[in-house]
Order: sequence, then C-alpha cells, then structure tokens
Amino acid sequence: GFSPFGFSPFGFSPFGFGFGFGLPAPLLLFALGGIALTSFRSTRGIEQADDVAGAAYCLQVACYCGDRTNSLYGKLASLARSADTGSYVGLQQLVSDTCLAMLRSSKDWLAARTTSSTKGLFTNDVEAQYNRLVVKERSKWEVEQTSLKRTMEGQPTYMVATLVVLLRQGSDLPEVSGASELRDAISQLAADVSVEDNLIAAEVLWTPEDSNDVMDRDDLFLNFPELVTV
Repeated sequence: GFSPFGFSPFGFSPFGFGFGFGLPAPLLLFALGGIALTSFRSTRGIEQADDVAGAAYCLQVACYCGDRTNSLYGKLASLARSADTGSYVGLQQLVSDTCLAMLRSSKDWLAARTTSSTKGLFTNDVEAQYNRLVVKERSKWEVEQTSLKRTMEGQPTYMVATLVVLLRQGSDLPEVSGASELRDAISQLAADVSVEDNLIAAEVLWTPEDSNDVMDRDDLFLNFPELVTV
C-alpha cells in the first residue's frame, strides 16, 4: 500500500522503498540528505501484534565542521557507506554508532534540541507521532536545500544532523538547555536503542549532504529555529 510517511511497514513510500511484513530485510537508502532505515519485529519471528510503539524521539544537533573528514559530517558519511541494515543487529549498531558519532563531535556542537513522545494516559498513538516527526524533518530538509551554496568540494560548513527513532519502550529525553543535557539525551537514547528488540524504526538525516554544498550560520538558525544554543 501507499504511505505518505516515508518508510512504512506496509509497502511503497514516496521517499524510498519500504518493505512489508514477511518481505526481505530493509535496504539502506541514500536519500534526502542522509540515510533512511527501518526494522520490524516480524523479521525476527515476533508476532506483529506485539510490535507496539511506546516512544518516539527526535534528536537534532547542529555543528560547525571545519574539517569535513574528521567532523560529524565525515563520521555520518562513513557510517552510511559501511552500514549493514540487512539484519536487526546491523540496524541497531548503525543507530548506536550515530549516537556515538554525535557524542564524539561535542567540541563542534553549536545548538540542539530534543522532542519526546511516550505512550501514556494522553498519548496512545506514538507511531503516528513518529510519522509526523519524519515528515516534518524531511520537509525542513527540502526547504534547506534551496538555501545551500555550491562551492569547492570539502569546504568548512555548518551542518544539522537529525535522528528520529521509534522504540517499544523508553522515557522522555532531557530537554536541551546546554551541552550537559545534550550529552545526557544522546547517551540515554543510545542506551535505549541497545536494549534487545527495543528498536522499531529510525531515520537519520543531515544537511548539507553533498560535499560541494555549504550551509552558513544564518541559514542554519533561520531554517531550524527550534534549536537551542549549547
């Protein structure tokens, strides 16, 4: 079937190819400035009815990449080239490595934010919230592409990396008001992702993606106004 929300466990997506229950393992896609990935418990022999989402997160980090190769930009590009999403373990490792790359880039942090939606008395459809987060962040990416500047390959740039994750269980991430809260939020998300069978779906986006594109500081905060300086 058709899904307006990108990667779907139920079939085709306008942003790439999704795989349904009982079909081959998900593919890694180089699309929309990053990598889109997903996993379903049915691929591990777990009943679909047990695959109930309990937490959806969006974690966003803005950095200055003076050296693209050794910065967060280079780390994410390297992960995209080597990632194996043909298995749950590979997918889990990729999301964990993305969190680790963010932590190791702390000297370049400029701003960040977190958004959390956890299942509770007033929030039941967490997966719908995850879908909304994915659509919102992809829309921002599309807007941002129009303001990027073309230059010589590998020039310094500002960048924004976004990680959207859907888990079976999890608690709210710390709200970012400084570097300490951001470090705690990334560490908490990495720990939750490492729990066996907890990861349902995830998406990584970053901009600029092309090594010839550059984002300046003004455009960063203009197109991502929710970011909090750290």
